[in-house]
Amino acid sequence: MRSLKAKTELRVATEPMWFCLSLVAACLLMATSTFAEGISVTQSIDRSEVAYEGEVAFEIELQWDGSQAAYRFDKPLDPYFSKLKIERFSSSISSTGTDPNLITTKKFRYTLVPTGSGVGRIDPVTISYATWPDSIPGELVTEALTVNISNPVPKELPTPIGWWVYLVGVIVLVSIGGFVVYRIRNKQPAETVKPPTETFLDQLTDLRKVSGGDLKKFQSGLYDLLATFLSERCNIDLAGGTDREITEALSRTDMGKAQKEKVAGWLVKAQADKFRPVVSAPGDTARLESEIREFFKKLK
Repeated sequence: MRSLKAKTELRVATEPMWFCLSLVAACLLMATSTFAEGISVTQSIDRSEVAYEGEVAFEIELQWDGSQAAYRFDKPLDPYFSKLKIERFSSSISSTGTDPNLITTKKFRYTLVPTGSGVGRIDPVTISYATWPDSIPGELVTEALTVNISNPVPKELPTPIGWWVYLVGVIVLVSIGGFVVYRIRNKQPAETVKPPTETFLDQLTDLRKVSGGDLKKFQSGLYDLLATFLSERCNIDLAGGTDREITEALSRTDMGKAQKEKVAGWLVKAQADKFRPVVSAPGDTARLESEIREFFKKLK
């Protein structure tokens, strides 16, 4: 894309020192002032055609001989655009060389976006300044620039949705709803995991009913219940252990000393009664079951 540039000459607004000064003398004075000031303006745009969805870079560059303080720009620039608007703006100033060959450059950068299609126009921009330190006012005026803006790209309209799509959607939603209702109605309640103590007490009740008052039968089942309970709660294995092994295994648990001795006594006696004749009085089984139950209810 070719760059459009235009350069304007300095117009210096001066008040005539004498009211009767002739027009020729005034022109000669203006030419001398422009040469003496040594300041110029250049403007450019980075393209002559732009898409409606694109952007244009517009730049104004001032350049003069001397330091950055040689000119003051008290009035902000007020550019006017047709079918364009400012999206971003920035400015910078820099100097190159050294005195007496110091050159200063000041730039104003505008990023413009289209607001309509057709010919976009950037009107001439007036730049007011004053020299320093003598405060002589002056003006620079840029030239107008134009850029061709294409028509906006037509937006694609969404494809109409057929009635059958809605029908399929309704069927899917109804199916999902029916499946959810079915699962809720047929959902099995989650099994509550009982702690080992509660499980032991439930099994102890069943054992008493099954033994029917037979102490030997009760003792045989009691040993298995106690061994299972200690395996689940204390992670120890008492299967086939001797009396000494049972006592040593219980000594490693977190139960109190009296509790360990009580459980060890029941285990040892229950294991012995499994393999010997047992003579019992009426109510012995019920008393033993009640004693064990009360003990495990208090066990933490």
